Amino acid sequence: MFDVIIVAVDGSSQMPQVLALASQVAQYGSPTVYVTCCIDESYAFANKQEQPADVIEYPAATAEQDMATAVVTNALRKLSEAGIKAQGNLVIGSAGETLVAEAKSKNASVIIMGHRHLTAFGRMFSGSVSAEVVANAHCPVLVEVRGN
Repeated sequence: MFDVIIVAVDGSSQMPQVLALASQVAQYGSPTVYVTCCIDESYAFANKQEQPADVIEYPAATAEQDMATAVVTNALRKLSEAGIKAQGNLVIGSAGETLVAEAKSKNASVIIMGHRHLTAFGRMFSGSVSAEVVANAHCPVLVEVRGN
């Protein structure tokens, strides 16, 4: 049904439901599945213009990178237990914009993600990632709303 699936994970309490939905969708055919976690640019170790020697040790970036790696590793384990073969994928940038760009670059046929029920203030302050992805994606987006 879907050839390339992007599964967006962030370590939230909703992740088990997102992974369950991804498992259901990925069981049809033999899709390529990318478990994708976004790392905010301000916490990234280096961008393409920097050389590794230019990167100053930054504990917050180390924590962010380690958390993202752990989230992806856990998701890969859960999908493997469900019989789904997937690849880990860490990307750098603002979540909504970066997920849309990553889906386009991988020619994704669907993006699967969660939805946090933000307060009005939360939506004003940071915006809704899922709304941004739905509005800008070139492919269908499945948004899991249960489990918040």
